[in-house]
Amino acid sequence: MKRIVIALALLIALSACSTKVSYYFLDWAIEWQLEDYVTLNRQQEQAFDAILDPFLAWHRSQELPRYSAQLKTLQTELADGTLTPQSWRHHVDMARDHWFRLFAQVFDDLLPLIASLSDKQVAQVIAKLEADEQELVDEYKDKNQEQLIEDADERLEELFADWLGRLSEQQKALIHEHNSRRLATLDMWLEYRHEWLRQFKQALLQRSDSDLLAQRLRLLMTSPDELKSDVHKQKLAQNTENFGMLLLQLHQSLSERQQKHFKRKLGNLIDDLDELSQA
Repeated sequence: MKRIVIALALLIALSACSTKVSYYFLDWAIEWQLEDYVTLNRQQEQAFDAILDPFLAWHRSQELPRYSAQLKTLQTELADGTLTPQSWRHHVDMARDHWFRLFAQVFDDLLPLIASLSDKQVAQVIAKLEADEQELVDEYKDKNQEQLIEDADERLEELFADWLGRLSEQQKALIHEHNSRRLATLDMWLEYRHEWLRQFKQALLQRSDSDLLAQRLRLLMTSPDELKSDVHKQKLAQNTENFGMLLLQLHQSLSERQQKHFKRKLGNLIDDLDELSQA
């Protein structure tokens, strides 16, 4: 759920510092993150830079207004009491659309760069992705349900404290109740990630076939839900609506100080998005 909130709040990891400052350094952050996965040669770096600059210009002028508009709608629904678990699910679907639209926009430009990767570079990418996957497995293995709920409580308390300020015991109890009722999807999620990685590795290893590479990567980058089972998708949908109910319960429990904290933080984010999109 944290990823969804991040997506709603810019689709980049924004801390309590200035959104504008974070965005101005986004090109550097993307390149720095890329270096964690693969070391490009000079020609590839030039090709990537040629892709990145127009992509960020498109993102600023076309996408940031979408994020601002959605946050304004969410702001209004919370203020007038019209937000429902079902409308929250709609917001989540919109956030996912934002995310996948990024890949769709840059997809055709990235394909030649991916196809140009050497065997050594592909091995580097795969090794990093496999290490990431193993780290996730290690994080969750041997944990019982009580420990998983405790971890979920900690994550959500930290998230909501950032947006609301210090939480009351009642609000912490609401979070715990939500996590206790959450439908279990961990095993399905790990299985989905494993299958995604398997198909991604296969695409990279057969990258000389440009049509096959494009077909597989388009599925993985823009329609990954097709890899999820119907049961998995149904549980995710129900959990999303349940989270919407938690939002409503928490919103009703806000103190005056928390209301001011939330309005200020959300308002500042919207103002930053509007200013950035017009820069």
